[in-house]
Amino acid sequence: MSWVTAYSEEAIPEVPYVPTPEEVVVAMLQMAGVTPDDIVYDLGCGDGRIVITAAKVFGARGVGVDIDPNLVRQSNENARKAGVADRVRFIEQDLFETDIREATVVALYLLPELNLQLRPKLLRDLRPGSRIVAHEFDMGDWKPDNMAKVPRVKLYYHPRVPYEKDTYFYYWVVPANVEGVWRWSLSTPSGHLDCTLRLVQKFQEVWGTAHVKGEEVPIAAARLVGDRLSFTLEEDGDKGRGVMQFNGRIHGEDITGRVEVRGGPFAGTHPWAAKR
Repeated sequence: MSWVTAYSEEAIPEVPYVPTPEEVVVAMLQMAGVTPDDIVYDLGCGDGRIVITAAKVFGARGVGVDIDPNLVRQSNENARKAGVADRVRFIEQDLFETDIREATVVALYLLPELNLQLRPKLLRDLRPGSRIVAHEFDMGDWKPDNMAKVPRVKLYYHPRVPYEKDTYFYYWVVPANVEGVWRWSLSTPSGHLDCTLRLVQKFQEVWGTAHVKGEEVPIAAARLVGDRLSFTLEEDGDKGRGVMQFNGRIHGEDITGRVEVRGGPFAGTHPWAAKR
């Protein structure tokens, strides 16, 4: 946790530098599932320990961002000592102005109001499926996909006076935008089915209805993880009721995947595609 400057015309509170305990750093990176394929950004990186650990322990590449030039210099020196200077870099910059589009994982230890002000940028700039992990503070009404507690860790709000407490961290997967009206058709040896799917979205929570054969049918068990959407739909036909399990991947204005139909006239597994 470190300092940031003003964003637009709104005053942003100063964030004092409080290092994340090493055991929390490792637990956060483990929850985010960091691998050598990842690029980990730490916004407000302090002494660089999160991206350095991501590189040294998990084999990832990393970028740390901090407004304090002294901390940026310290981070570079710490990376050199850890032998990972070729895998990480540190930028002296306002985190709200940082280009984070290449990040696959973003780490945060900021104040709650900063998390909320940063949230639109994270949702806009990060690719669906990117992961966010935050120490101590959540994202308001954006419910975490996971959270955990590390008991009785020492936090140094004063350099020489540790404060011992249970500390929490939170994990999110950036969801694709699926809200709107999608149209799809299903063709099988048993016949053809046209459908309109209306989806409503609040972050990773999705609900809605399907218009099938003149009827509005609610979808069930909808789940959105990154760019992958799944839901079930029950369809009545002349040969009985069929339960359809849809699994698809979102590509902008298109969804492609498979649908497994159990019972009814369209029983079997078929390709499925929808367009918004």
